Amino acid sequence: MIALEYGHLSYGEKCIMNDFSITIPESGITALRGPSGCGKTTLLRVLAGLQPLERGSVVGVTVRETAFLFQENRLLPWRTVEQHITDVLPKERRDEADRWLRMVELEGDRKSYPGALSGGMCRRLALARCLALGGKLYLLDEPFAGVDPQRTERIMLRLKSLGTPVLLVSHEEVIDQLADHIVCLDGPPLSVK
Repeated sequence: MIALEYGHLSYGEKCIMNDFSITIPESGITALRGPSGCGKTTLLRVLAGLQPLERGSVVGVTVRETAFLFQENRLLPWRTVEQHITDVLPKERRDEADRWLRMVELEGDRKSYPGALSGGMCRRLALARCLALGGKLYLLDEPFAGVDPQRTERIMLRLKSLGTPVLLVSHEEVIDQLADHIVCLDGPPLSVK
Protein backbone atom coordinates (compact mmCIF):
# COMPACT_ATOMS: atom_id res chain seq x y z
CA MET A 1 0.00 0.00 0.00
CA ILE A 2 1.25 3.47 -0.95
CA ALA A 3 -0.31 6.27 1.07
CA LEU A 4 0.05 9.69 2.57
CA GLU A 5 -1.09 9.60 6.19
CA TYR A 6 -2.20 12.69 8.11
CA GLY A 7 -0.09 15.09 6.08
CA HIS A 8 0.12 18.65 7.34
CA LEU A 9 1.82 21.41 5.38
CA SER A 10 1.63 25.19 5.37
CA TYR A 11 3.28 27.91 3.32
CA GLY A 12 3.46 30.75 5.80
CA GLU A 13 -0.10 31.49 6.90
CA LYS A 14 -1.63 29.40 4.10
CA CYS A 15 -2.56 25.84 5.12
CA ILE A 16 -2.10 23.50 2.12
CA MET A 17 -2.79 20.20 3.94
CA ASN A 18 -4.39 19.66 7.30
CA ASP A 19 -4.21 15.99 8.38
CA PHE A 20 -4.75 14.97 4.75
CA SER A 21 -4.69 11.25 3.95
CA ILE A 22 -4.91 9.43 0.64
CA THR A 23 -4.19 5.88 -0.50
CA ILE A 24 -2.81 5.40 -4.02
CA PRO A 25 -4.23 2.43 -5.96
CA GLU A 26 -1.50 -0.19 -6.40
CA SER A 27 -2.15 -0.56 -10.10
CA GLY A 28 -3.36 1.43 -13.07
CA ILE A 29 -3.49 5.13 -13.76
CA THR A 30 -5.00 7.47 -11.19
CA ALA A 31 -5.89 10.98 -12.37
CA LEU A 32 -6.04 13.83 -9.87
CA ARG A 33 -8.71 16.44 -10.62
CA GLY A 34 -9.29 19.74 -8.91
CA PRO A 35 -9.15 23.51 -9.33
CA SER A 36 -5.84 25.27 -9.90
CA GLY A 37 -4.07 25.98 -6.64
CA CYS A 38 -5.86 23.30 -4.61
CA GLY A 39 -2.62 21.39 -3.92
CA LYS A 40 -2.36 18.69 -6.62
CA THR A 41 1.26 19.46 -7.53
CA THR A 42 2.18 19.81 -3.86
CA LEU A 43 0.69 16.35 -3.22
CA LEU A 44 2.91 14.87 -5.97
CA ARG A 45 5.94 16.66 -4.53
CA VAL A 46 5.21 15.31 -1.04
CA LEU A 47 4.87 11.74 -2.35
CA ALA A 48 8.17 12.13 -4.24
CA GLY A 49 9.96 13.37 -1.13
CA LEU A 50 10.61 16.77 -2.71
CA GLN A 51 8.42 18.67 -0.24
CA PRO A 52 8.87 17.87 3.46
CA LEU A 53 5.79 17.64 5.66
CA GLU A 54 5.39 19.41 8.98
CA ARG A 55 3.49 16.35 10.24
CA GLY A 56 2.44 13.04 8.76
CA SER A 57 4.22 10.50 6.62
CA VAL A 58 4.39 8.80 3.25
CA VAL A 59 4.25 5.01 3.55
CA GLY A 60 4.88 2.21 1.08
CA VAL A 61 7.34 4.07 -1.16
CA THR A 62 10.70 5.76 -0.68
CA VAL A 63 12.16 8.74 -2.51
CA ARG A 64 14.37 6.44 -4.61
CA GLU A 65 11.33 4.39 -5.67
CA THR A 66 9.51 7.26 -7.35
CA ALA A 67 10.01 8.84 -10.77
CA PHE A 68 8.78 12.43 -11.02
CA LEU A 69 7.81 14.39 -14.12
CA PHE A 70 7.83 18.14 -13.41
CA GLN A 71 5.50 20.59 -15.17
CA GLU A 72 8.60 22.05 -16.83
CA ASN A 73 10.42 19.79 -19.28
CA ARG A 74 13.88 20.56 -17.86
CA LEU A 75 15.63 19.36 -21.02
CA LEU A 76 19.32 19.97 -21.71
CA PRO A 77 19.73 21.84 -25.03
CA TRP A 78 23.16 20.29 -25.69
CA ARG A 79 21.95 16.66 -25.34
CA THR A 80 20.18 14.72 -28.09
CA VAL A 81 16.81 13.02 -27.63
CA GLU A 82 18.54 9.66 -27.22
CA GLN A 83 21.12 11.05 -24.79
CA HIS A 84 18.34 12.38 -22.55
CA ILE A 85 17.23 8.77 -22.10
CA THR A 86 20.65 7.09 -21.83
CA ASP A 87 21.75 9.74 -19.31
CA VAL A 88 19.27 8.39 -16.74
CA LEU A 89 19.78 4.68 -17.45
CA PRO A 90 22.45 2.64 -15.70
CA LYS A 91 25.14 1.35 -18.08
CA GLU A 92 23.66 -2.15 -18.17
CA ARG A 93 20.24 -0.82 -19.26
CA ARG A 94 21.29 1.71 -21.92
CA ASP A 95 20.00 -0.57 -24.67
CA GLU A 96 16.48 0.23 -23.37
CA ALA A 97 16.55 3.75 -24.84
CA ASP A 98 14.71 2.65 -27.99
CA ARG A 99 11.93 1.13 -25.89
CA TRP A 100 11.22 4.44 -24.13
CA LEU A 101 11.46 6.48 -27.32
CA ARG A 102 8.99 4.13 -29.04
CA MET A 103 6.65 4.43 -26.08
CA VAL A 104 6.31 8.19 -26.64
CA GLU A 105 6.65 8.01 -30.45
CA LEU A 106 10.02 9.75 -30.73
CA GLU A 107 12.09 6.89 -32.15
CA GLY A 108 12.61 8.77 -35.42
CA ASP A 109 14.04 11.80 -33.61
CA ARG A 110 16.78 10.17 -31.54
CA LYS A 111 19.58 12.36 -32.94
CA SER A 112 17.63 15.63 -32.69
CA TYR A 113 18.26 18.28 -30.06
CA PRO A 114 15.44 19.85 -27.99
CA GLY A 115 15.66 23.12 -29.95
CA ALA A 116 14.54 21.25 -33.08
CA LEU A 117 11.48 19.73 -31.40
CA SER A 118 7.95 21.10 -31.04
CA GLY A 119 6.54 21.80 -27.57
CA GLY A 120 4.58 18.54 -27.59
CA MET A 121 7.65 16.57 -28.66
CA CYS A 122 9.69 18.11 -25.84
CA ARG A 123 6.96 17.11 -23.40
CA ARG A 124 7.01 13.54 -24.69
CA LEU A 125 10.81 13.46 -24.34
CA ALA A 126 10.56 14.62 -20.72
CA LEU A 127 7.96 11.88 -20.13
CA ALA A 128 10.17 9.20 -21.74
CA ARG A 129 13.10 10.25 -19.55
CA CYS A 130 10.91 9.98 -16.43
CA LEU A 131 9.60 6.55 -17.45
CA ALA A 132 13.12 5.29 -18.15
CA LEU A 133 14.03 6.03 -14.53
CA GLY A 134 11.56 3.36 -13.45
CA GLY A 135 10.51 2.79 -9.87
CA LYS A 136 7.58 1.72 -7.76
CA LEU A 137 5.44 4.80 -8.53
CA TYR A 138 5.31 7.29 -11.40
CA LEU A 139 4.29 10.83 -10.43
CA LEU A 140 3.42 12.84 -13.54
CA ASP A 141 2.52 16.54 -13.43
CA GLU A 142 0.72 17.57 -16.65
CA PRO A 143 2.40 14.82 -18.74
CA PHE A 144 0.44 15.52 -21.92
CA ALA A 145 0.53 19.33 -22.12
CA GLY A 146 0.80 20.19 -25.81
CA VAL A 147 0.33 16.57 -26.95
CA ASP A 148 -2.54 15.86 -29.35
CA PRO A 149 -5.44 13.71 -28.01
CA GLN A 150 -4.87 10.74 -30.36
CA ARG A 151 -1.21 10.45 -29.37
CA THR A 152 -2.10 10.97 -25.71
CA GLU A 153 -4.52 8.05 -25.94
CA ARG A 154 -1.89 5.75 -27.49
CA ILE A 155 0.72 6.69 -24.88
CA MET A 156 -1.81 6.27 -22.04
CA LEU A 157 -2.53 2.71 -23.20
CA ARG A 158 1.21 1.98 -23.23
CA LEU A 159 1.53 3.46 -19.73
CA LYS A 160 -1.12 1.04 -18.50
CA SER A 161 0.85 -1.88 -19.90
CA LEU A 162 3.86 -1.05 -17.69
CA GLY A 163 2.11 -2.51 -14.64
CA THR A 164 3.45 0.30 -12.40
CA PRO A 165 1.03 2.60 -10.58
CA VAL A 166 0.81 6.07 -12.13
CA LEU A 167 -0.50 9.15 -10.34
CA LEU A 168 -0.98 12.09 -12.67
CA VAL A 169 -2.33 15.60 -12.80
CA SER A 170 -3.93 16.53 -16.11
CA HIS A 171 -6.78 18.57 -17.54
CA GLU A 172 -7.24 16.69 -20.83
CA GLU A 173 -10.61 14.98 -21.34
CA VAL A 174 -8.98 11.90 -22.86
CA ILE A 175 -7.28 11.29 -19.50
CA ASP A 176 -10.66 11.05 -17.75
CA GLN A 177 -11.78 8.46 -20.28
CA LEU A 178 -8.64 6.32 -20.00
CA ALA A 179 -7.71 6.62 -16.32
CA ASP A 180 -8.47 3.63 -14.13
CA HIS A 181 -9.26 5.86 -11.16
CA ILE A 182 -10.16 9.53 -10.78
CA VAL A 183 -9.70 11.36 -7.48
CA CYS A 184 -11.48 14.71 -7.23
CA LEU A 185 -9.73 17.16 -4.93
CA ASP A 186 -10.54 20.57 -3.51
CA GLY A 187 -8.68 23.05 -1.39
CA PRO A 188 -6.72 24.54 0.08
CA PRO A 189 -6.53 22.92 2.47
CA LEU A 190 -6.42 19.83 0.27
CA SER A 191 -9.40 17.50 0.58
CA VAL A 192 -11.01 14.66 -1.36
CA LYS A 193 -14.44 15.64 -2.67
